[in-house]
Amino acid sequence: MPVRGITFDFWGTLFTEGPRFLSVVLPRRYEILLDATSEAGTPADEEAVRNAYQAASRAFRSAWQAGEVMNNYERVAYMFKVLGVPFDEGLVALTARRLEDAALEGNLAPLPGTREAIPELAKVYPLGIVSDTGLTPGRVIRQLLKKDGFDRFFKAFAFSDEVGHLKPDPEIFQAALDKLGLTPEAALHVGDIPRTDVEGAFKAGYPYAVLYTGLTERPYQTNPTAVIKNHKELIPLLPRLG
Repeated sequence: MPVRGITFDFWGTLFTEGPRFLSVVLPRRYEILLDATSEAGTPADEEAVRNAYQAASRAFRSAWQAGEVMNNYERVAYMFKVLGVPFDEGLVALTARRLEDAALEGNLAPLPGTREAIPELAKVYPLGIVSDTGLTPGRVIRQLLKKDGFDRFFKAFAFSDEVGHLKPDPEIFQAALDKLGLTPEAALHVGDIPRTDVEGAFKAGYPYAVLYTGLTERPYQTNPTAVIKNHKELIPLLPRLG
């Protein structure tokens, strides 16, 4: 069957975090945590906040690797525990929201071929995004894409914090396909992580899964349909499939 629609991973495939994420967003997140500890009556110093933030990031990554969803409320609760901040449901929720919104002060950096290929592909195929998320949730990614003028090229979004499933679970792929009006057999997926994007797409019933290596090259055990370094390579590849 020929390809009738395409889904893409987001981080590491279409975009990565721009320089403002390190220079602006991360310091802003530390500042938000410092303010939260003061609001709780247990002020901490910046080193303690950094350590708690990094510990929660490690816990999040361990959960992700195990296929378990650790939402941002749980992530902030973990930071509070490390910092010795008394648990307060309202303050945890407010702090999580503030940490998420801090990403809006950052910017997206397009990866090779994104700017050129996506508008061209969108003229022919319905496009969707299937992406795991962290402290920058789906609602914020949508806003960043809109600010960048790039949201108009995508007809479907399936973010793990909204769907409640992580790749390689077939349900997150199916959530995007349902919005596109496609069956897995008619779709192709593009992503940068072999386990979640290539193996995940095949597990979900896609006949085609392309590994994108424009940012990071990773070893793989399951052979992808193709390996590309630039999204412009998709344009001649797609007519040859099916």
